[in-house]
Amino acid sequence: MNRLQTYYEQLQLPVKSLFFGSFLIAIGSLIANPYINSILKLDNATLVTISQILMSCGGIILTYFPVYVFIKLLSHQKNETNIVVAGIISYLMFLVTMVFLTPSTSPEASYISSLTIMLNGKQLHVYRTGIFGLVAIFFLMRFIYRKTSQKRNIANLSYVDRETTRLVSSLVGGAVIGALFAFGWPYIIDSLYGMMEFISNDVNNPMSLFAYGALERLLALSNLDSILHQEFWLNTLGGTWMNLAGQTFVGDVNIWAAQLQETVNSFGAGRFTSAYYVLNIFAVPGYFMAISSTISNKKVRNVNIPVLFAAIAVSMISGVLLPVEILMLLTSPTIYFFHLFMTSFIYAILSGFSVALGFSYFGSLMSASPGNIIDLLGITGKSVLISKVLILVLVGVIVFVAYFAFTRFYFEKIALDVLNVTNKKERINEFAEGLGGYENIESVSSTLTRIHAIITDRDALNVASLHRQGVTRIVETRQGFVISLGSAAFMTQKAINKELKRLKALEVVQEVDTNETQ
Repeated sequence: MNRLQTYYEQLQLPVKSLFFGSFLIAIGSLIANPYINSILKLDNATLVTISQILMSCGGIILTYFPVYVFIKLLSHQKNETNIVVAGIISYLMFLVTMVFLTPSTSPEASYISSLTIMLNGKQLHVYRTGIFGLVAIFFLMRFIYRKTSQKRNIANLSYVDRETTRLVSSLVGGAVIGALFAFGWPYIIDSLYGMMEFISNDVNNPMSLFAYGALERLLALSNLDSILHQEFWLNTLGGTWMNLAGQTFVGDVNIWAAQLQETVNSFGAGRFTSAYYVLNIFAVPGYFMAISSTISNKKVRNVNIPVLFAAIAVSMISGVLLPVEILMLLTSPTIYFFHLFMTSFIYAILSGFSVALGFSYFGSLMSASPGNIIDLLGITGKSVLISKVLILVLVGVIVFVAYFAFTRFYFEKIALDVLNVTNKKERINEFAEGLGGYENIESVSSTLTRIHAIITDRDALNVASLHRQGVTRIVETRQGFVISLGSAAFMTQKAINKELKRLKALEVVQEVDTNETQ
C-alpha cells in the first residue's frame, strides 16, 4: 500500500489549514508592510490591530500544525475511540515531566518561552522538541493500543479494564519519554549550536550558506526553525554592525532594518533571508504551474487552477514555504529533496554574487514573512540595491525553469518508479487489468494523486488487484471511479491513454483491411 498516499488522504485538512494560516499572514503583512503604508497610509490603530490579529492567528496555526497532525493521525486508528484523549494526556505528562527535569544550561532560544515557570524562586524551562516529542508519543500510543488489543483478559476487576490500563500506561510512558528527552535533548541542542556556530564563523563562504539553507529547511520541517531564526536573525550569530552614531545592532534582520534607516549606501545584511525571494516568487510558482500542467481531468483542472494561482499569490506575499514543502513531502518526496538541494544551492549562489536582501520584520518569528514580493518591489526603489535585485531576478528565472522542468519530468517519467527497479510497462498493464482490461476502459484522466476512470462494466473492476498496485482508496461517482494512486497518477493515465489510442488505431487498420479483403 502507498503509505504516503494514505497520509496525504488523512492530512488534507491539516495541510489546507497551513495554507489558510499563510493566507492570514499574507493579509496581515500586507496591511502592516511599510512600503504599502508609504502609499496607502494604512497605519491607523484599527488596521494595525487587525494586522496583528491576522498575523498572530496565522502564526499560531503554523506553529501548532504538528499538534493538529498528531491528533489527526491518532483519530485514524481504527476502532479506538479514546486514543486521542489518552494521547493528549500522555503528551501533557511529557511536558510536565520536562518542566521539572529540563536543565537551565542551554541557550535561551532552545526553550519554549511561553512555558517558562517560576517556582520557589527557580525558573523552570521546557525544551523546544519540535515534532520529535509528538512523534515519540504517537508511537508510544500505537504500541500501547496494539499490545493491549492483543490481550483478551487484562484484568478481572471491573475498575481496571482495558481502557484504564491504556490510560495508566500512557501516563507512565509519557513521563518516561519526557525524562529521556530532558536528559538527552541537551546533546541534540549542543550539536545544533555547533553546526550554527560553524556556519556563523565563515558567513562569506558560499558553502557555509549552502549548509545554512539545508539546515534551515530541515529545521522548519521539524518545527525547530525558530531556534535558528532567533540566533541568526536576531542575535549575534547573524553578525553585528555599528552605525555612524555608535549604536550597535545584532542579528541579520535587525542590521538590515538599521541599514535601511541610514543615509549611507552601506548594505551587507540579508544574506540569511535573500534566498526566500527566489523561492517564494519563482520556485513555488514553477512548482505549482508544473502541477497544473499534469492535471488532465478538464473539470478538475478548471476548478483547481484558480486555487493553484491563489496559492502562488499567498506564497509570494506571505513568504511562508512550509505548506508547499509539506505538500511536496506527502505527494512526491523526490521533489522535496530536489527542493532541499536547490534551496542550499540558491543560498550559495546568491552569497557568491554578494546578493543580500532582508525583509520587513514585524516583531514575531512565527508570523515572519521573508522574501515577499512587496518588499522586493520596495527594495527596487533604492538605487544602491538595483544591481542585487537584477541578479536575484536572473537567478529566479533560472530557478523557475528548473522547478517547472524537474517537477514535470518527475510526474511524467519517474513518479511510478524513481529507482527504476521494476518494469513500468508491466505495472501499468496490471493497473489496466485491475480496471477490467483496456477493452473495459472508456476514458481515463488524472489529477495530482488520483485517476478518474470511466469503465464499461463496473463488475469487471478488480479491487484487490488495484490495491496491490498501490491504490489506497476507490470512490464511485456519477462520472466513474476516482482512484487514489499517488504521484504516479499522471504517468499511469498517460500510458493507458497512449495504449488506448494504439489499440483504437489498430482496430481501424484491421477494419480497413477487412473491408479491402471483402
